[in-house]
Amino acid sequence: LASPPAPSANRIRGRPSVHPAMSPPENPNGGAAAAAPSEPAPPAKPSSSKGKKKDDKKDDDLSEEDLALKEQLELYVVRAQDVDPGVQRLALESMRQEIRSATSSMTSVPKPLKFLRPHYGTLKSYYETMPESELKKYMADILSVLALTMSAEGERESLRYRLLGSEGDIGSWGHEYVRNLAGEIAQEFQKRQGDDMPIDELMELVQQIVSFHMKHNAEPEAVDLLMEVEDLDLLVEHVDSTNYKRTCLYLTSSSRFLPSPDDTLALDIAYTIYMKFEDLASALRIALLLDNKSIQYVKQVYTATDDLVLKKQFSYIIARHGLAMEIDDEIAADENDKEMLQEIVNNTKLSEGYLTLARDIEVMEAKSPEDIYKVHLIDGRGASSSLDSARQNLAATFVNAFVNAGFGQVSFCGEHVICGPYEARVSIN
Repeated sequence: LASPPAPSANRIRGRPSVHPAMSPPENPNGGAAAAAPSEPAPPAKPSSSKGKKKDDKKDDDLSEEDLALKEQLELYVVRAQDVDPGVQRLALESMRQEIRSATSSMTSVPKPLKFLRPHYGTLKSYYETMPESELKKYMADILSVLALTMSAEGERESLRYRLLGSEGDIGSWGHEYVRNLAGEIAQEFQKRQGDDMPIDELMELVQQIVSFHMKHNAEPEAVDLLMEVEDLDLLVEHVDSTNYKRTCLYLTSSSRFLPSPDDTLALDIAYTIYMKFEDLASALRIALLLDNKSIQYVKQVYTATDDLVLKKQFSYIIARHGLAMEIDDEIAADENDKEMLQEIVNNTKLSEGYLTLARDIEVMEAKSPEDIYKVHLIDGRGASSSLDSARQNLAATFVNAFVNAGFGQVSFCGEHVICGPYEARVSIN
């Protein structure tokens, strides 16, 4: 047997042997080609290049229009820090215009706010170095809007810069900005109340915000803000004929969930608004909910009109509510009118009025229990076995009580029995 081949020199030296197919090509002169010297590894690129590539990729994803807007806003940021006041003013005015046009109808984060996000800290730092001037107030207005999406939670920077800015139209920056500002005002109000600090400048902003909300069909937000700042009386001067019903509806609905005495205050404001617009029936309905002021407010509703028909309506409402009230000369000067209104309030004519209505709508004829049960609809459908006579009589008694008693007629054994209210009650019992 042939002996195994001796290990190669390369394996002896501790290096793996090189396969013939992987050996370096021979030199044309007969020798093996010299190994090429090892090249040094290229230096590592700085980490900032990765961020730059990411930014470049973001810029590549933008459309030409968005890219042009981004470059334009960045130019405004640079020029807003220029030493020339004229250049500063032009840059700030242009930036304000871009932001206002984008935030007027906000369904997502506007592009100007998105593109100015990286420059928020720069603009804040430069604002602190600006001298007191009108331009500084313009810068504060811009920072107040930018803080809408960039401010840290709880810092209330949007409100802070708004108080430092100009006193322009607050609604020109959009509904979302006004709503955010209202939330920060509520938080700041609670803090200042606890620290016993003045709130006059906050209340000036509240006036503007409430006026804006009431003109843009946001009555619940206006009411909520005034409840937070404990100045619900301010609502009366901002309602008009187009929104007072919605405002009062929200007040009366929210009063059920408010603690005392806030619930009474909400109803009181609703009553005042209804009286302002002479919606007397609604005002009376609210007055009856105010236990401690019911009689006083009810008399005010009566004396607010000379229409006898309206006073009759008010009397029926009071009678239905069950309020014991005496009709005096202040409510009705004529003795006959006073007596008539008092009878309505005391429910003396309730049965008579009920029967008159029944005759008018032709439902005076008493109904039998079979008409109520709709027996003809269940015949032949496998109805259960008939009940015993005692249960049938008991059921017929209840049916007559709830259906026919108000008309003064009942139906027993197929015969109509006409009786007065007292006899009807006896037969029911």
